[in-house]
Amino acid sequence: MRITVIGCGDAFGSGGRFNAATLIETAKGACLLDCGASTMTALNAHGVDPDRIDTIVLTHLHGDHFGGVPFLLLDAQWVRGRTRPLTIAGPPGTRRRVHATLEALFDGASARTPWSFSWRVEEIDPDVDMSVNDFAVRTTEVVHPSGAPATAVRVAASGKTVVHSGDTEWTEALPSIAAGADLLFLECFAYEPTPTHLDYRLLAAKRSLFDAKRIVLTHMGPAMLERIDEVDLDAFDIADDGRIFDL
Repeated sequence: MRITVIGCGDAFGSGGRFNAATLIETAKGACLLDCGASTMTALNAHGVDPDRIDTIVLTHLHGDHFGGVPFLLLDAQWVRGRTRPLTIAGPPGTRRRVHATLEALFDGASARTPWSFSWRVEEIDPDVDMSVNDFAVRTTEVVHPSGAPATAVRVAASGKTVVHSGDTEWTEALPSIAAGADLLFLECFAYEPTPTHLDYRLLAAKRSLFDAKRIVLTHMGPAMLERIDEVDLDAFDIADDGRIFDL
């Protein structure tokens, strides 16, 4: 399994980083975990062909995590001439929000686009095991208001497991869904406590609760980036746009 960080930034591109998007690839397929608003720009910047993505799994429905979906769909139609099917999966409410966002950004696109490929939206109930194409997916609800359940996501394939916290305050659900993961991404928006997000001081104090083989901090805001040199690199790794992890 190869994991490529397409974007690891916060909602505002702090530090010049792209919005959240992580590419998980195996010999059988490719899954994009989150697809923030800047994802098409990021994919092009990293030289990644979006046509090889079979599956998109969304942690939650904020623009920096799913706002790139309409652009990816229309790029597939009008630029790539895609013919391969695409599955978009996310928490309950995803189907309505994806279609509403597509229409808000490109009025009439749903009705007028002569789709050259089939695409569908599946909704994942938290705490239910589900197969999405070649990936085994399980989610659990976390604490981050987004108009629909926000979730942490566990993706397994080829004997390897990647977990992403999504955006959340601290919740005891995190160590549980991350148990035994080969790679765990934890959002770390701030250095000090902040509402609706995780912070470095808290994660450092809770580090012993996680048994994932490798923990990577991501989704850093300005205050966290200013103190990034204070991260304990024996306990945590740090995400960067374009970074690759081979499992």
